[in-house]
Amino acid sequence: MPVNKIEIAPGIEQYTLINKSKTLAVMVLTYGAIVSHILTPDKTGIIRDVALGFDDYESYKNPANPYFGATVGRYANRIGQGKFTVDGKEYELAINNGPNALHGGLEGFDKRIWKATVVSETPASVRFEIVSPDGDQGYPGTLTASITYTVTDKDELVLEYHATTDQDTVVNLTNHSYFNLSGVELNPTILDHRVTMTDEVKAVLECDENCLPTGKVLSFSEAPWMDFSGDNAGKPIGERLDKVQSTRGYDHPYMIHRDYKTDTADLPLRKAVTVYSPDTGIELEFATTEPTFQFYTGGWIPSDKMTAKKDQGQGKIGPSSGFCLEASRNPDSPNKPDWRSAVLLQKEGVYSGKTVYSFHARVD
Repeated sequence: MPVNKIEIAPGIEQYTLINKSKTLAVMVLTYGAIVSHILTPDKTGIIRDVALGFDDYESYKNPANPYFGATVGRYANRIGQGKFTVDGKEYELAINNGPNALHGGLEGFDKRIWKATVVSETPASVRFEIVSPDGDQGYPGTLTASITYTVTDKDELVLEYHATTDQDTVVNLTNHSYFNLSGVELNPTILDHRVTMTDEVKAVLECDENCLPTGKVLSFSEAPWMDFSGDNAGKPIGERLDKVQSTRGYDHPYMIHRDYKTDTADLPLRKAVTVYSPDTGIELEFATTEPTFQFYTGGWIPSDKMTAKKDQGQGKIGPSSGFCLEASRNPDSPNKPDWRSAVLLQKEGVYSGKTVYSFHARVD
């Protein structure tokens, strides 16, 4: 069956989505709408699990878990000082990341049980939905949000987001999957992975010491160590880490476009990044309708607190064990007038977006 459901704990389901050729299988939990496994063949035909995560759902409750595979909301990334204003009223959120509010709060969408509905068997597609009541984690309005995962015969994992509200609010959803295209067992870090960014990636947002955007957009000529395009295409992640020591590697928002509206589903799907593992030949292509993505190379993953899954040899997971490409709206958009229109979801409005991760193995 292209879509298979099992109960892995009381009230917690795991859905497995497989394409016809069985060259891509993705497992998703109703807890956190978490992508727990991504299975795809390497250049020799060996099936590799290229997603960081756990074999049992209880491990996702570990305080050391850095959002492995999770769907993050209501607001992905950071809001400065945990404050924002909607319709003239100021709202305060829990501070859980330096002076910032991060990833939706102390009990964000990554820690909730979502309702799953099979959309189709061919292609394998499942929608996960959550209703967040007015005042949840400090946010106004009752928000109904969903993410639909689809696995296609083109070896794509397609993510489609949708949200509505009964009251003006702010929203920013993303998936926080960590990828290791070598499969952890073969190589416990991603520092040798090669990164290429396309011309669709225009710039990087300048951030302060708290990883909060200042509002300034930096060209790659102003921050050449952030550039993975042109002559810098194919650079290993680890080659220029000395330039980003303060964030323990890359943890930066890259800008694709400036079409700041809540519904991006009608915008072009822009191919932005390709990442390649020379160990396995597995290549990931990342495309999105979103204006921004956070490129994070896992520098803050804690050491000696977590182990990999059985199919990854149960080795140690630590700093730089995986990388993220988190498509979303700009961090701190509620407090930046030029960006605010992308995250201020009004009653009767629609929030939507689409992101595609494609996998294949290069044999060269």
